[in-house]
Amino acid sequence: MDERTARKVAEEARDTEWRLPSFGKQLFLGDLRLDLVHPHPRPDDLSRRRGEEFLERLREFCAAKVDPAVIEREARIPDEVVQGLRDIGAFGMKIPERYGGLGLSQLYYGRALMVAGSVSPAIGALLSAHQSIGVPQPVKLFGTDEQKETWLPRCARQVSAFLLTEPDVGSDPARLRSTAV
Repeated sequence: MDERTARKVAEEARDTEWRLPSFGKQLFLGDLRLDLVHPHPRPDDLSRRRGEEFLERLREFCAAKVDPAVIEREARIPDEVVQGLRDIGAFGMKIPERYGGLGLSQLYYGRALMVAGSVSPAIGALLSAHQSIGVPQPVKLFGTDEQKETWLPRCARQVSAFLLTEPDVGSDPARLRSTAV
């Protein structure tokens, strides 16, 4: 796909009319619309229990198995740490349970990133990039049922990536020129 086609697809997918009020827009306009963010949604008991249980496993794993000095000194996350994150389900935090993920809410995903990032920013970045700009989030939001069945179980166990490091690309994915085979 060339740049022109990519831009055309992106523009055709864009909403032409925004129907919902925006807290950020209203704040910019000087209108503090607390009704748009308050009261904050509360998780149900099952979601809370599952989220708290995962956070405890993550805390225990980070305390016992992650040495942030080694990660910084060697400029890489050791394979056994990546395997341990896989074993506790950290790569599938936001992936629904039906696809092999943990199905955590955004609240517990954010809290988990806080725990991981406080031990090692590199681990926080790994988990965040995989689940936010890697494969799982776009497939979860925009993929077909077949794509979800194919890719989400794999992403719950493996790290995905989004190439955004070509020279002169910065954060403009439409200018990417590499292709993966």
